[in-house]
Amino acid sequence: MGRIHGFLGGVLLTSSLAYSTSQYINKNQQFISQNLRQSDYIINNRILSDADAKLRENYVPDSHVKYQSRVNFAETCKDIWNEEIITMVNWVYSLNWYKMGLDIDAKVNQWTDRIAESVAKKAEEKK
Repeated sequence: MGRIHGFLGGVLLTSSLAYSTSQYINKNQQFISQNLRQSDYIINNRILSDADAKLRENYVPDSHVKYQSRVNFAETCKDIWNEEIITMVNWVYSLNWYKMGLDIDAKVNQWTDRIAESVAKKAEEKK
């Protein structure tokens, strides 16, 4: 029974990895195709010919100042909180834990050596 479960688990894992990989490749293919179509349009209609000249003549730039506002004060507080959490996590990831461990180990060794020396001096004084 265990072999069957192991086999079925392996099939499930392999098929899910294959499916997610194919979806990832498909999304990348769509993104690249869209960018290639846009580049082709720009090259053919704006650079090599003046097909868009009439559109550019009638174009009036939008001079309105646009900004995004949050729905309410609670959403603003959530965004500020999330930004602080992200900053904290990035700080934790930026620490060099290996070097910090070596430094702490060296300081603890120095501290224990001082304690051992002071105990040894007191023992010699008692004799």
